[in-house]
Amino acid sequence: MKTQKLGFAALLLIIALALVAAPGCKKKMPKETPPPATEQSIEPVSPSDAETDMGDTRSEMERDLALIRPVLFDYDKSDIRAEGREIIRSNADIFRKWESWQITVEGHCDERGTNEYNLALGERRARAAQRALEAEGIAASRIRTISYGEERPADPGHSESSWSRNRRAEFRADTGN
Repeated sequence: MKTQKLGFAALLLIIALALVAAPGCKKKMPKETPPPATEQSIEPVSPSDAETDMGDTRSEMERDLALIRPVLFDYDKSDIRAEGREIIRSNADIFRKWESWQITVEGHCDERGTNEYNLALGERRARAAQRALEAEGIAASRIRTISYGEERPADPGHSESSWSRNRRAEFRADTGN
């Protein structure tokens, strides 16, 4: 029985060696793993040139809108004074730059006088400002007029300084936005 155990152990040893050294058995190598990913810098998505240009145009348009000023008038008058002509010229420069804008000229008055009289005076003021814009090269088809009379005061006070700010023609631009 001792010989049997020895023979059995020897047989196991031979089998183990045969398995390790067997010529057709290759040890499977682990698959090659890719190298770890290197950090890539993520570039911010920049707006296209068209989007940038549109944003620049919008900013420029807003700046120009803020530069448009009203023309003031003397008491019970609708003729444009010298300083009013300069304002019209400056406003017209802006309107020429933005040909797509439609312009509304609003005529306003102070609180003195009847509603009917002030509406008519406001209309004369708006039309005077319109004619002055047309003389500066702004197409009549781009301009409309409206009179608010005394209904929309710039200054709600009841003094000459308040009234002088209310006697005006204001310019509104419809920019299409």
